[in-house]
Amino acid sequence: MKQSITVITLTFLITSGVSFATAKAGLWEKAASLLDTTVETTSFTIEAKGWNLRGYEFVTPTGARCVSMTGTKKGGLSCDFSQDWTKSKE
Repeated sequence: MKQSITVITLTFLITSGVSFATAKAGLWEKAASLLDTTVETTSFTIEAKGWNLRGYEFVTPTGARCVSMTGTKKGGLSCDFSQDWTKSKE
């Protein structure tokens, strides 16, 4: 009986260890960014010959309006700090 409990416990510990080791990818990033502010984004697709391009537009908490373009091989980010984009225009 003791031997079967020991075998079950060891099997559980080894399985848990393997599962944790393979699933820990990104755990530190998730824990470190747990309290970060989430910024709402608007995504759009750009039709271009021979490229898979995606665009994302967002306003940072500091009020800058940014556009990020990503593609198969390259990407870029451009931000406009000229006015506070968080304020609504009335």
